[in-house]
Amino acid sequence: MSHKEDEFPIDQELEAPLKTVFYPGFDLDIMAMELVSQARLEGNRATITLRPVAAPPEVREQLKKDIAQAVMQATGASDIELQIPEPAPPKEHEGPRPIPGVKWVVPVASGKGGVGKSTLSVNLAMGLKALGLKVGILDLDLYGPSMPLMLGAERAKPAVAGDKISTISAHGLKVMSVGFLVPKEQALIWRGPLVMKAVRQLLHEVDWAPLDVLVLDLPPGTGDVQITMTQEVPVSGAVVVTTPQDVALADAVKGVDMFKSVGAPVLGIVENMSYFMCPDCDSRHEIFGHGSVEPLCAQLGVPFLGEIPLDPEVRRLADEGRPAAAADDEHAQPYLQLAQRVLEVLEQSGQAQAEVG
Repeated sequence: MSHKEDEFPIDQELEAPLKTVFYPGFDLDIMAMELVSQARLEGNRATITLRPVAAPPEVREQLKKDIAQAVMQATGASDIELQIPEPAPPKEHEGPRPIPGVKWVVPVASGKGGVGKSTLSVNLAMGLKALGLKVGILDLDLYGPSMPLMLGAERAKPAVAGDKISTISAHGLKVMSVGFLVPKEQALIWRGPLVMKAVRQLLHEVDWAPLDVLVLDLPPGTGDVQITMTQEVPVSGAVVVTTPQDVALADAVKGVDMFKSVGAPVLGIVENMSYFMCPDCDSRHEIFGHGSVEPLCAQLGVPFLGEIPLDPEVRRLADEGRPAAAADDEHAQPYLQLAQRVLEVLEQSGQAQAEVG
């Protein structure tokens, strides 16, 4: 019978086969996810109860099929009773909730893709860590998670501790990404409700504390992820990333407007890929143009956070899972300066709020 009779009544004969059943769409089995609340085998009859699962009908049916098949093959049981209770109706949403033990939440956003937002997010987090802060980074780009690769943690698997998911530790950061939970070759085909639930869980059901700063790497645009994030947690200040191109600037304006429309402060805009220093001729090339972001900041009434060059070495290090800001050299300096500027604006914002309060 069960080795944890009082709190986790699962017969030993059923424990092994249940560990072979993976939750559809995830690279975690239902035992690791602590979804099984009871599993009994009495003669030819197996009775299995899962914890309440909020899942679409096709996922529930797949779970039933996979569990029945695994148990029948392992035990020979022919009578299998499986219960997957529906969760209780959600309570009325009460607005953003702070994450316990997290001082500042800093989303990094861009109006369009291809502006280097994820690379900047990782190196901003590393720069803030270099300033002596406790820092975490949450990869909220659900359809294109890049943190496992960029932090050299592709093989890492989160554990479940009680009612919280443990973070992955990489380069001194606390890290979480859906890329740790879903096979990298598998595409996520999630609609709005599933996306919103995933964002909520990654923010509130992960063991983040204690942190000074939680950096959120958002997907491009102003969709479900961004809206849910602003509804779920108080934003300390957003960093908007753009290149000097006109098309990117237009989308940066939309990003700033989104945060302002929901009452979330904007720490400022970063001009990424601002210029390229040719290693052969030692001359500066402004590939995407230059000088348009700082005037835009003045026009929008948000701080200009500085320029980040287009650096092939930063790209190479990211592909190797080594953030450029982790090194103390010329490749790290722009990100360390950005982190210092972000920290200054955060502290100024906090002082202003305290004075108002």
